[in-house]
Amino acid sequence: MRTKTLLLSAAAVAAGLVSSQAQSNVYSANVVGYVSVTANAGQFTLWSNPLDSGSNTLSGLFPSAPNGTLVEVWNGAGFQSATKGFGGVWTTNLTINPGEGFFIKYAASTTNTFVGSIVVPNNASVTNSFVGSLFYLVGSPVPYTDNLSGTNLNLTVGNGSIVEIWNGTGFQSATKGFGGVWTTNLVMTPGQGFFLKPSATNNWVQSLNLQ
Repeated sequence: MRTKTLLLSAAAVAAGLVSSQAQSNVYSANVVGYVSVTANAGQFTLWSNPLDSGSNTLSGLFPSAPNGTLVEVWNGAGFQSATKGFGGVWTTNLTINPGEGFFIKYAASTTNTFVGSIVVPNNASVTNSFVGSLFYLVGSPVPYTDNLSGTNLNLTVGNGSIVEIWNGTGFQSATKGFGGVWTTNLVMTPGQGFFLKPSATNNWVQSLNLQ
């Protein structure tokens, strides 16, 4: 039977899932909905793709982006850029999968709405694997709002690992120190990207449980 519910009242309160702006439908074990994020005019903003749109290409993720919009993705050693040019065509129609972070720059203040499904079915988990001492540009593949030490984000990296978030003009860092305590217990929101440098090879496992 197909049921419809508001995640904020049914699941977010119980499981700490999604932001207060996300209204979603629950069809059997799959969750679909939307996440809205905002960017300031003329500034780089660090986002991540929080949902699976089906294609996850720039043309699909940002159909209303004005010409001149710039996106930069991290390849492990540097950035690859794509610009929306004349005729609304991207110079490279990059793919940004759920849980991957990227920089975006709009000429005007903009709200973008990601539409799609959560990559992991209810009562299942998703795993991302990292090699130690390398920087990764990521976001939560399950759209949780949680802090670095939270059990929903479940960022179980080793002591000495570093997280960096972008505030619009520079980076704010947090390091996991002695006793597994973060120097700053940063809060991550759906659609927010961040740099992660794990201290050792690690699997990041997140679960979705709407019970």
